[in-house]
Amino acid sequence: MFQKSIKNSFKLEGKGLHFGKNAKINVHPASADHGIVFKRTDVKYDQAYVKASFENVSKTYLRTQLTNSMGVSIITAEHILAAFAGLGIHNALIEINEAELPIFDGSSRIFVKAILEAGVAELGKKTKLYKVVNSIRVGNSDAWAELRPSNTFSIDFEMNWPGTALNRQSLDMPIVNGAFVREICDSRTFCRKSDVVRLKDEGFALGGGVENAIVVGENEMTVQDGLRYSDECIRHKILDALGDLSLVGRPILGKFISCSGGHGLTNLLLRECFKRGDIFVSEDFSDGDRDKLPGFDISESDIQNIL
Repeated sequence: MFQKSIKNSFKLEGKGLHFGKNAKINVHPASADHGIVFKRTDVKYDQAYVKASFENVSKTYLRTQLTNSMGVSIITAEHILAAFAGLGIHNALIEINEAELPIFDGSSRIFVKAILEAGVAELGKKTKLYKVVNSIRVGNSDAWAELRPSNTFSIDFEMNWPGTALNRQSLDMPIVNGAFVREICDSRTFCRKSDVVRLKDEGFALGGGVENAIVVGENEMTVQDGLRYSDECIRHKILDALGDLSLVGRPILGKFISCSGGHGLTNLLLRECFKRGDIFVSEDFSDGDRDKLPGFDISESDIQNIL
């Protein structure tokens, strides 16, 4: 199987979730082995490029922030990263005139729609994947993240917010055969109602509201147009995890499991994987792997539902 990019460039515009500034993005096709790379058009050319890599993750509080060696950052990258990963695309150039990516409705749906409308192109070089051959876990008894061997890429997430309407949610899902497009990409970010004022006082969620986030209270969840799934919050955790895992630069053939985890634990897990050196083996992607990994065999009905 061959690496993929988009066929045509596309443009999007919207405000950022945390800092509320309006951002314009231009997304362009890229060659094989280019990877997902961001380019800040508002900084000097030689400082402008930020590669989407787990090694460039600099902050994980409430978002995934990527920073290059010159201190130039891309903020809240996880939703567009999840969109590319869920469609099996690992090469693109994303130009942006601000630090933070637009939040849109709080999910990856707008990104997925734009990518599908632009078209997906196969490139002239075969894809490699990372196959998980040994298990690894980071964290503690209250919050942890784990990778273990599996013949199918899947994410198993559990979270518990006692005293809220969310309470406990869990979901174990293979992310194959269009599952991301069909069941995950439109799930929206969320926060506790009790945290809203504090977050704004801290300088976060300045662009947030019920139009782009689920606000979880003690007895209700408030969001524009109602919940899309009864367990939409845990589906969004899976979305975030997929985006963060994609920062290894290749598909992962294995199972990711997390209890009360987030951006920080996922990044720590990836760093520990490569520090240990015995978690992954590099393999060529074969045609037999199509139903084991994201981005293949997406049905026409799933595509039309997004478009």
